[in-house]
Amino acid sequence: MRRRLLLGFVLFAFLATSLLIVPLGITLETHESATTIATLKRDTSALSALLSDALSHNELARAIRLADTYAKQTGRQVLVVNDAVALIATTPSQAHDAALIHVAGLALAHELSGQTPGGSHDGPQFYVAVAIHRGADASRHISHPVLIVTFAVNVNNSQIHHNWTELILYGLAMFAIAFLLALLVSGSMVRPLRRIGVAVEAIGAGELNARVPVDSGPDELRRLAVVINATSDRLITLLEAQRAFVEDASHQLRTPLTALQLHLENLQHGSSPDSRDDFASVLSEVARLNRLVDSLLALARLESASPQFVNVDVRDVVVERAEIWRALADENALTLEIDVASGIKVSLIPDALEQILDNLLSNAFDATPRGGTIRVVVRASRESVLLHVVDSGRGLRADERDFALRRFWRGSDNANDGTGLGLSIVDQLVRLSGGSVALHEATPRGIDVLVTLPNVATNPNS
Repeated sequence: MRRRLLLGFVLFAFLATSLLIVPLGITLETHESATTIATLKRDTSALSALLSDALSHNELARAIRLADTYAKQTGRQVLVVNDAVALIATTPSQAHDAALIHVAGLALAHELSGQTPGGSHDGPQFYVAVAIHRGADASRHISHPVLIVTFAVNVNNSQIHHNWTELILYGLAMFAIAFLLALLVSGSMVRPLRRIGVAVEAIGAGELNARVPVDSGPDELRRLAVVINATSDRLITLLEAQRAFVEDASHQLRTPLTALQLHLENLQHGSSPDSRDDFASVLSEVARLNRLVDSLLALARLESASPQFVNVDVRDVVVERAEIWRALADENALTLEIDVASGIKVSLIPDALEQILDNLLSNAFDATPRGGTIRVVVRASRESVLLHVVDSGRGLRADERDFALRRFWRGSDNANDGTGLGLSIVDQLVRLSGGSVALHEATPRGIDVLVTLPNVATNPNS
């Protein structure tokens, strides 16, 4: 958002500065040329009067001194042409400048001003040409004198370029000031939004005491912060009530279920052999209810806990859990394989990886028939650690894999006595640790449960 605000300010400043500088520069350029011509006309008129007096008294030397003095003081050049022949020239090149000689012939009729073409000896020149009026006693050898005062166009252009340079520097300064103001304004708007985002992210991550600051930023953002805090309070109140209910209900159920299980076990020992099978089925359901209560309690604790992260060596945990499950694998004629390199670490909540592996391996053992294979494979990339738990069971259809992470979901032909909460607990643990869970079809059959966790080198919580 800040980049967009800065870009908007910069574009606006650029357009505003351009619309100010370009017309002003063009106006100054036109004014500079017009001022040069006007100054030449004024000087030509004054110099013409002085030269007319000198030539009227046949004082050519005085006329030359006047022309040279004027040229040295002003940087302009003076040419006096008499019958297409240079009479006075302050530079040698002027005396042979055909363009100026031609202008002198035209100026006999009326005053001329303009700019000579680029082919002139000294480059393009601004000029003003007037006929010099002489008294009645003037020499007949000076019959039609014409005064031409010139000024180099490139000197005038240098002044124009200087004006453009000053305008551009002024524009850059204004642009820099506008950019600094844009940084200040955008920062004052974006900083409160960032604080709001950080607080909302913290609330979503389980930090229930986090709140959005309401004492900074524009009034609109302050009102937004107040609304977010109020909404968070209401949501947190509802979540806490829900969690409290689940915990209370689970605790209330656990005691009578345990007592019921013990009572049934005592009755089973004193019952006849014919009724023991009935007791076994009832005890199995009671055990399943106990596991269900334990899973609900685990989920409630996970949802109410603020996550604290620790660094865990993946290989150590995988090897440890595999050794614990290997006895059950041998008992069920299953092959348990692990493939994990050393040195791979992840950052997650304490004991999460053990619970994740236990739940995934439990599901894999339930799904894999005797003689099958279960593989635990870990691969690491620069940013992620990929944990695969692959079974060789019947597998799940695509639509079933979409629902498998939901609570209490069990497959349509699931014959075991699971609670349907194992994958939900895995999903909750992984999400609290900043990762994700996905179910894929294994080759040639079975399910490949992929757990993606942040690498400890890139996890911001590590």
